[in-house]
Amino acid sequence: MKSRLHSPLRALAALAVLVAGCLPLGGGRAVSPVAMLEGANARLPDVAFAEVTSFAGDRLFAYMNGAAEAYYAKGFRDLGTADAKWRATDAKLEVYLVDSPAHAKALFDEFNDGKGAELPAGLASASWAARELEGIFHRGLIFCRVIVYGDDGEARQLLHALAAAVDQSIPD
Repeated sequence: MKSRLHSPLRALAALAVLVAGCLPLGGGRAVSPVAMLEGANARLPDVAFAEVTSFAGDRLFAYMNGAAEAYYAKGFRDLGTADAKWRATDAKLEVYLVDSPAHAKALFDEFNDGKGAELPAGLASASWAARELEGIFHRGLIFCRVIVYGDDGEARQLLHALAAAVDQSIPD
């Protein structure tokens, strides 16, 4: 039988994770990556969002295992992910909350080779086609990655729409 002493500790730990995932951005409004994904979903009524999930704190290892260390080195706090579908095209969104704008920019710089096309999002952005169509941008405490499974006109439209909708959902 479990001791009831663990219950307050679990509640305190859950509260700490909740508070860490709702850090204020510059304007003092609380924000979480999941809230930004929900905001993007509301801006794109024709795009179906599914599997909206948070990976706060050490839960990042459950999402990406060994690659998580690079994000922790850049002040990682929380990751919100979602699957999106528009017409026949699927996509994956990753919205990372870090501890400083400098760390968000540093993550962007690590992914960006300087050869990508701009997206209608962020303070800086890039997109390119590799195995999938991919786009990244950063703004404030946010680094965002959008992966679209395809490389046709529909896929490029979806990439631009998703990036813009997430960007518009980042509080000032």
